[in-house]
Amino acid sequence: MSGTPDATTVRDNVGRDCGEATDEALMARAAAGDDDAFCRLVERNQRVVANFLIRCGVERDVEDLTQRTFLKLHRVRRGWKPTAKFATFLLMIAKQTMIDSIRATRRREDLHRKAAEERETVEDAPLHRGESQDAAAALACLSAPLREAVVLVVMQGLAYGEAAQVLDVPIGTVKSRVNAALGQMRKELSK
Repeated sequence: MSGTPDATTVRDNVGRDCGEATDEALMARAAAGDDDAFCRLVERNQRVVANFLIRCGVERDVEDLTQRTFLKLHRVRRGWKPTAKFATFLLMIAKQTMIDSIRATRRREDLHRKAAEERETVEDAPLHRGESQDAAAALACLSAPLREAVVLVVMQGLAYGEAAQVLDVPIGTVKSRVNAALGQMRKELSK
């Protein structure tokens, strides 16, 4: 046996004292399932990630995005290969987390804007008697399944087949729900 230790011994000795181990050594230990090493990585690098996000223009939710970054790191830890510096790998994850957050925020804002536009359109559109309150009252008298079918087919303009996919029911069920709903709405509007 030569005096040269094998790779496992070197890795274990480098990572034995978490206070002095490199981030790469800690990540190698975390990839092998060492939760203490992963916690040490988080402690060491939280401020690095938060500062990166702030400098990239994140004004709100810095702590949340930092936490999401480390959650993603934890999920991919077993596949980590030390081909680049750990800091580079971590900041790539932080950047992608930030981009994902921006996209999600934009999608939410678009959905809210579209919903507001649809509300305005529905309120401005002349309905049965020309009053949106009558239509709202007629819709309110319906059960949830009937109301969903009417909203999708009549108000949103979906074909029966498309509405059936959304509701996860057969086409015949959508047709009968729309028919029943329109009958109930006529009764409500005639009061």
